[in-house]
Amino acid sequence: MSREKAKKVIKQMAENARKKDGKKLPLGKALRNAGYSDHYANSPKKLLGTETFKELLGIFLPEAKVIKTHSELMDASEIQHYVFPQKGRGKKAKDVEDDKIKAIVESVPGCKLIYIKKDFYGKIAFYQAPDNRSRERAIDMAYKLRGSFAAEEIKLTRPFEGMTDEELMAERQKLQDMLNKKPRK
Repeated sequence: MSREKAKKVIKQMAENARKKDGKKLPLGKALRNAGYSDHYANSPKKLLGTETFKELLGIFLPEAKVIKTHSELMDASEIQHYVFPQKGRGKKAKDVEDDKIKAIVESVPGCKLIYIKKDFYGKIAFYQAPDNRSRERAIDMAYKLRGSFAAEEIKLTRPFEGMTDEELMAERQKLQDMLNKKPRK
């Protein structure tokens, strides 16, 4: 029975991942809908750490598929366009030459010209450009998975470390004496 419940939860998680409208079912609610108790649903990490869940996750979300999709995300690009207006006005108006447009577009790192279309106002260059937002998310994920995002390192100094009990008591007494002294006027 618990395997069937876990399957329902994983299917809901996969459905959440496909949703783009932001109306995702919280994991706790998915656990309740699958038949888990409120106590278990309030602590979803209990399920995520079980062998059954890990086994089913490997079936529904195979490592090879994750790696392939992540790789595609790291190389994500999008189609964009830019209008190169004519130089001059009226009969003397001139279009920017195609080879110059290509040189301009491809001078931007990662951009590749697809085609150029003539328009009333000039020429429109359609080009492939890196989808930096998707790439950034993919890189963040990779760093997190590798553990490279370390918390900010804080160095603690312990001035009393290594002192004997007698030395600590003497230091305590000095501090108490200092606190008990009355301020001079």
